Amino acid sequence: MWISSSLSLVAKGLSVFWGKKNYSFLPVNVCKVFAHGNLITTPAIKGTILPGITRKSIIDVAVSQGLQVEERQVSVDELLDADEVFCTGTAVVVSPVGSITHLGKRVTYGSEGVGRVSKQLYSALTSLQMGLAKDNMGWIVELK
Repeated sequence: MWISSSLSLVAKGLSVFWGKKNYSFLPVNVCKVFAHGNLITTPAIKGTILPGITRKSIIDVAVSQGLQVEERQVSVDELLDADEVFCTGTAVVVSPVGSITHLGKRVTYGSEGVGRVSKQLYSALTSLQMGLAKDNMGWIVELK
């Protein structure tokens, strides 16, 4: 089974837990990102995966920091085997997933707090946005 539309995930018994909220699916308006070591995998832009600026920025920052990024289909098995799982969005930048339940099996992420990759990418992107880090991407434009 591949990560695809949210409705098909509900039918296949996948649920996600963010903080104190339990969802029976991955919301369609966020980018799902799965980290395993220094590899970040995210579904390619297609169907319900939107081409958002935060998604693109996180991918660009990850590459600039030496992480390998793959945009492709992601199986549920890969999702459940990930070291950490997070989503991206304009308001939250990076939002770690606490746990995912699939067919009665619950996998918990971040038992020691926010994951290394989530924390690294959040810090790097927000530091750029606030002007606290040198912009090597050419994103900051000085207004005169």
